[in-house]
Amino acid sequence: MNDLVIHLCLFGLISAVIVMMSAFFTETEDGAALKSFPRRLLHFLVGCGILTGLMLAVEATLASV
Repeated sequence: MNDLVIHLCLFGLISAVIVMMSAFFTETEDGAALKSFPRRLLHFLVGCGILTGLMLAVEATLASV
């Protein structure tokens, strides 16, 4: 269980870095980039969650064959 917590923390850290860099490269002003960061991070994490769910569904479906 300890590994899960470490991996989730590392995933959160790397996700925040990816989204922050994307926000600063997309927006021309730093203030606008910082304001859009929480929304962008939420969209990124939800997208990763959906992708993970789809991958697990496909694994459960195809691995049992």
